[in-house]
Amino acid sequence: MKDINKLSLTLITTLVLLLFSAGLVNPPLAQGQPNSIEEGIQEMLGLDELAEGYFTLLSDEGLRLLRTARVIRVGNQYHTLDNKLYEVHTVEGHTAWARFVKDIPLGAKPTAYPPGIATRWDAQPVQQQEERKIAIYHTHGDESYVPSDGSESIDEGGGIIQVGAAFAEALEEMGVKAIQSEETHYPHDAGAYNRSRRTAVELLGEKPDAIFDVHRDAVPPEEYEAQVDGEQITQVQLVVGQQNQNMGTIQQYAEELKRIGDEKYPNLIKGIFYASGDYNQDLSPHSLLIEVGTHENPREQAEEAMTFFADVTTTYLYGEGVAAQSGRDRTTKSASKGILWLLGALVLVGGIYLYIATGSWEGAGKKLRQFISTEFRDVLGQRPRQPAGNEPPPDDIEEEK
Repeated sequence: MKDINKLSLTLITTLVLLLFSAGLVNPPLAQGQPNSIEEGIQEMLGLDELAEGYFTLLSDEGLRLLRTARVIRVGNQYHTLDNKLYEVHTVEGHTAWARFVKDIPLGAKPTAYPPGIATRWDAQPVQQQEERKIAIYHTHGDESYVPSDGSESIDEGGGIIQVGAAFAEALEEMGVKAIQSEETHYPHDAGAYNRSRRTAVELLGEKPDAIFDVHRDAVPPEEYEAQVDGEQITQVQLVVGQQNQNMGTIQQYAEELKRIGDEKYPNLIKGIFYASGDYNQDLSPHSLLIEVGTHENPREQAEEAMTFFADVTTTYLYGEGVAAQSGRDRTTKSASKGILWLLGALVLVGGIYLYIATGSWEGAGKKLRQFISTEFRDVLGQRPRQPAGNEPPPDDIEEEK
């Protein structure tokens, strides 16, 4: 089916190119104009990413800032991992160049917060909601992770759905009701965002505090590889659409999530890409598209990343108290796993020792039973049972002389 979609796009592209060459149709050349006639056609068809390959974004000094399958156009901006803002000024083929705009101070807290957000991230909630809710959906629900799922795309529902489920589970553990749609909106074509828009509207009818469209990228795996809190995970990239009336508010929202992520889990949030498009973010000022790893990363690492991102999100929306409790729960679970692992290792080593000492598993079992019935009982302070009729006299009765 994917090959058929690519063939259809090729045929449409060829047809429109013929119309262009005949002067019957003019390509769209507006703000955020396409880099070529081919990409102009993609824009007309509502396609925001490449079917094959990816873009590379370089600074004017030659530093590689970003690789992404999303189309990069002049005027797009990128907020890097180390909190520097760049703006794209030139695109040639699948390579783009960006000029440095400004540093974004790490840890700085804005003086104004988006309307409707419940709290500043370092303060107590301004208003306690009756029920905390976060919505999750997937415009490209076929997206998958090759190492774990065996394919980069699964029509009936890819690994990205499971990544969203891991996000939902982590939120639920923090006392937040997670509303996830598992609709795939397949096929992965120009109409996907129109179909997912209906899903987003339905989810927003539940009045969630925030809504996330969860995707994965399609670039080499090292682009998203990172270690966070001692664990190997995939990074999370935030995507903000430049063509919607909520862009300014969503920018503040994304920047604040990035700041909290940097403070709590350095390396988790890879950056913020300000891309041409809407991404249905006009529906809510608390709407955000996120890329969780790429098709060549293990899905399990993407799932783990979402447990950290859930902590970041709840910290911003509901205050540090929710996140702190989740952190304690996480630490307790990790410690429990460590103790169980240690006990298992001790049992294994002890079994091997007894086998070597006795020369057989039968002898090892006998020794183990003897240990449980004697030494272990002594440790608990229990006396071995005496045979009937041989009970010792009570301590307070003197023996007859």
